[in-house]
Amino acid sequence: MEKVLNEILVKLLSIDNKVSDLDNKVSTLDHKVSNLDNKVSELDNKVSELDNKFFNLDNKVTNLEMGQQQIVTRLDTLETDVKEIRDTVNRIEVSQNDDVIALLKMMHNQKH
Repeated sequence: MEKVLNEILVKLLSIDNKVSDLDNKVSTLDHKVSNLDNKVSELDNKVSELDNKFFNLDNKVTNLEMGQQQIVTRLDTLETDVKEIRDTVNRIEVSQNDDVIALLKMMHNQKH
């Protein structure tokens, strides 16, 4: 009977050791899962930071595009103003030329 009890005790100790080994392996796996969770959290944070940077860059691009459109609009206005000024200068030149021609004709007629 004692021999049977010893065999049972040895088997129980063996089972206990195996359970301890399994418990250690589970703890190791738990630790690895925890490390992976931490790394996933870090990656999530980095993705969020990159998303925020992208959003900020997108806003800056939008602002630059709006500023560029304002500049284009102002240039169009300036080009229109320059054209109007040129037209006015041409009319003045034509008018002055007509006045000079009339004055020369008048002076020529007075000499004769």
